[in-house]
Amino acid sequence: MLFPLSILAWCLASSAQDSTGQSILIEGAWTHRGLKTVIGEGVDTTVVVSRETNAWKITFESIHFPSLVQRDAKPVTHRQGPYIATVDDKELVITKDGKEVRYTFLCDSNRMILPAFVQKKPGEWVFREDREIFTIYCEQDPFKIPVGKAGIAGVPGGKGFYSFEEAPRSGHWPRAQYLRFLERSDERGQLFERCRLIFDDYGWPRYERILQTGERSIDYYQLRIFLAENKKER
Repeated sequence: MLFPLSILAWCLASSAQDSTGQSILIEGAWTHRGLKTVIGEGVDTTVVVSRETNAWKITFESIHFPSLVQRDAKPVTHRQGPYIATVDDKELVITKDGKEVRYTFLCDSNRMILPAFVQKKPGEWVFREDREIFTIYCEQDPFKIPVGKAGIAGVPGGKGFYSFEEAPRSGHWPRAQYLRFLERSDERGQLFERCRLIFDDYGWPRYERILQTGERSIDYYQLRIFLAENKKER
């Protein structure tokens, strides 16, 4: 779930080349406050990371809030874990019931983004949520060479391109840059945008899919942002 940018106004600005946080484990607790319905139902989830002896442990705690019409109902807390956790190739690896579950992630003392888009090497970004994997890459580093060929899922080789550019200026939104991924059509050789990664003053890339109507959809590959206790929305 993407948080409104106003909630994250405390973040330090960074360039598109810099990620917010790193794919490392540190001790701490971060909370994602889920959206509440008009009658008060919702779920908050907290991720707790701890270091025990020579192993990292991770625990997920969820608080389920009842609706306002359930007058005598109280919030119910569920706990999963602790699980043994490691980091491999910028992915959080959790062992559950003898099986590995993987997520791309970013983490610092202020927040954890799980799952996240992470840059594994120049020009390549990966999003992984358990079995859901999405990879997109540029043949050149777009921060150095702003236009070139790209690999896009579902686009035949030689027809994918990228363009790194400034987003239109706005008095209401922070400075942003778009890494646009385009496909060349067969008919007239025109370029049509398929999707984009958005870099703003808060650092991480967000994903938008461009529909055939030209509208933008953020329903795919959503970031989930957990804020540290003193950074949670009030």
